[in-house]
Amino acid sequence: MGLTETATRLIVKYGQAAEVLRPGEGTYDEYGGYTPGPDTAHPCTAMVATFTVNEEFIAAGLMDVGDLRVLVAVDGLTIQPETTDKLRIGTTPLGIVRVVPHAPGGTLYFWEVQARDLV
Repeated sequence: MGLTETATRLIVKYGQAAEVLRPGEGTYDEYGGYTPGPDTAHPCTAMVATFTVNEEFIAAGLMDVGDLRVLVAVDGLTIQPETTDKLRIGTTPLGIVRVVPHAPGGTLYFWEVQARDLV
């Protein structure tokens, strides 16, 4: 079993079903206003983890209280998460602040996403 399979197995075991929501094509009206299109849901498996105190201290200006560290399995996800997407875990939509691919040596094992409440 390779590292990608091991990462996916652990995320599936300790995580839950989720969706990456990619914004649809929007439209502009005659006054220059923009109306976003409906989101397209891309199913995935995600595990919510916590940031360590050291990570929170180092990233003090880049993190808000309540930010979540979410590990997203690559298996089954057909897109690459981006900061313009949203992540829905259960019924809660979260904004994506940062996306880090964990891919040492060029092999992608999982995505680490910093997610934030949209309120």
